[in-house]
Amino acid sequence: MVKSLVSHNGFIMRVFLAFVFIWFGISEINNPDNFSGYIPSSFSNLGLDENLLVQIHGGVLVLLSFCLIFKFYLSVTGLLAILIMIQIIFGLMLVNNFQIDDIIARDIGILGLAIGVWLNALRN
Repeated sequence: MVKSLVSHNGFIMRVFLAFVFIWFGISEINNPDNFSGYIPSSFSNLGLDENLLVQIHGGVLVLLSFCLIFKFYLSVTGLLAILIMIQIIFGLMLVNNFQIDDIIARDIGILGLAIGVWLNALRN
């Protein structure tokens, strides 16, 4: 049973990473107020609409989810997933005065999953 899953490890990683991205992407699009507090104050000082930035970010996450599921340019998609996770982690650290909390620890784990997806795509 487990041996049969080994051959599907790339698919399993992509689907679970896509699940996280689509969950938060839809949440960001539908409820940008819930996420606008995670935007560093330097962006607010530029006069940019925080809700619009959150919704654009959510749209990118949803698009990235579909690219992961359907293996669309997977090596590029995996790299974009890594960059987005680094952006999320760095943004959260800015908001938290560079202190790691539960959310950042979770996102570091998701970053590891994104790295795994990307490396798996490079191998194939």
